[in-house]
Amino acid sequence: MNELSPSSVETLRPKLLAVAYRMLGTVADSEDAVQDAYLRYQQHAAEVEAPEAWLVKTTTRLCIDRLRKSKREEYVGQWLPEPVADSWEGAMDRAELADSLSMAFLVLLETLSPTERATYLLREVFGYEFDEIAELLDKSSVNVRQIAARAKKRLDTRERRFDAPPERADELATRFFAACRSGDVSAIESMLAFDATLFADGGGKTHASPRPIVGTHRIANLLAVVFRKLQRAGELIPTTVNGAPGMVFTVAGKPVEVLTFAARGDSIGTLFVVLNPDKLSRWPAAPAAEDEPNRPQH
Repeated sequence: MNELSPSSVETLRPKLLAVAYRMLGTVADSEDAVQDAYLRYQQHAAEVEAPEAWLVKTTTRLCIDRLRKSKREEYVGQWLPEPVADSWEGAMDRAELADSLSMAFLVLLETLSPTERATYLLREVFGYEFDEIAELLDKSSVNVRQIAARAKKRLDTRERRFDAPPERADELATRFFAACRSGDVSAIESMLAFDATLFADGGGKTHASPRPIVGTHRIANLLAVVFRKLQRAGELIPTTVNGAPGMVFTVAGKPVEVLTFAARGDSIGTLFVVLNPDKLSRWPAAPAAEDEPNRPQH
């Protein structure tokens, strides 16, 4: 890794946010962790020879500490990562990072321990060598290799599937959301994989199914009803969510629901719906609509 002068450390913020977000899954926690890392750097800048390595190490360890203290099991309902738009600084619009930003991948990372997650991300996503990761995590290179292999095996056994190529995903999204808008249950159902699953995160702040919704007919019926309500209540705006096609529902310009999906070939495999207002507070505001209707339910 290239060493940077202390005066250049601010240029590292997008990378540090990218690491922190993939570790923590929320924007606020990621920004807090990175800010804490910068504050610590300012206290030790005179003795730091390699600012990038030092800041990545500090950010990663702060994230590991936060994950160990988090209480995901106490979360009300299904936990999903906070959705991010392309405009967010930590999204880092780079092709090699695209897969690691998707909702499906971030949800999969939840199956790893904090140390496994850090090791896997640094190795497989950010391209660090084992020796570098060992130094960042204060572990032996042999230990890091074992952790990386264990994490990779765990993710592989979870049948990790990557999204379709961008052009195919965009075309699929256009057809899928058109079917949802039309309320045509058969058309929606025909685009869902046989084992399609919908996850909805309300965080106990708004109504959402506490368990995954499985099955093409159940999901198609739900989407037909919900989209009909959404179109009456506010605005549906096609957008990009975590680098993938999605839809945001706004009321008076305020986002109240964000939806995206993971494609499996030419079918929709998994749908992710975020309704928790805490996780939508940083989504970019849309032009204001006039009336404030009731929030739709999932």
